[in-house]
Amino acid sequence: MPALKPFPLARKAALAATFLAVLALCLATSGQDADGRHAAPPGPPLFIDDDHEPAFMLAWTRRDGSRVELARTMPWGASTDREDIGHNLLAFMAVGGTRIDLQQGHPLGSVVRVGFYKKDFTKPLFDDIKPGSTIELRFTGIRFLEPAWPTTSTALQHLQYHLQDVLDCGLDASAIDQYNAASATDTLGGKLTERNGRPGVLRVQTDDTPDDTTRYYRQPPGPDAAGKGPPAERFAGVRFTIDPDTGDIGLWAEFPYEIFRHVRDPWQRAEPGTFFEPTHFHVEFECLPRRATTDQQAPRP
Repeated sequence: MPALKPFPLARKAALAATFLAVLALCLATSGQDADGRHAAPPGPPLFIDDDHEPAFMLAWTRRDGSRVELARTMPWGASTDREDIGHNLLAFMAVGGTRIDLQQGHPLGSVVRVGFYKKDFTKPLFDDIKPGSTIELRFTGIRFLEPAWPTTSTALQHLQYHLQDVLDCGLDASAIDQYNAASATDTLGGKLTERNGRPGVLRVQTDDTPDDTTRYYRQPPGPDAAGKGPPAERFAGVRFTIDPDTGDIGLWAEFPYEIFRHVRDPWQRAEPGTFFEPTHFHVEFECLPRRATTDQQAPRP
């Protein structure tokens, strides 16, 4: 693990600007719904503790059975504050994300994300990944200025594809964004559909999750699928943690490689190298302060 670096003043200013943007968007969502999640509650939104640096670990298995493991502790920043972590990957950790951008955040909530970009678009996202394997991600050390917990149903993986790859498959420019979601019913205000995502493919696991839980996810057939639908894909396993001593929040996830494929990829293959990969992906989820009243919070993990 590399030595910790001082928090740059420019990055501190960028993070403060992000806080203000998040606050404005959260306030803009107040009163949207009647289910309590978007009511206008008293008090300020949840703020990250930027004096405490989070960490991530990203790993996969190569064809020869060896393991690639990339780990880093980094300060909070913006999606443009990317660090080269090797193996054609740039990484960032940021406050705010898709849910905030679409004005679907809770007024009291804070969205955190960890993301990765290809350094060279022409090279693989996961170097020499073994067919049929999974990508492991740990996102830990998330601490707020007050006690908080994750809203587990808001877990989301955003995938973004290169425009030319999308056009070469006969799709239009709107298809560059895809979403793998924990919730099977949350449409992000109508933005998430089965044509641009996999609702419910991120399966949140708890200590009570049965060992024999169904392992495969099948997306319902789309309007142009002639009633057949795409092949079944494995669920991604997502587990949240809360440190009982520090209150730090974490996420551990395993993503089957095939769910990095575009949902409308015309060939629907799963082998590495047989489908176009995203050039960027990030994982995010929303957290709420423990002071939120019962009708403003999701179940604890």
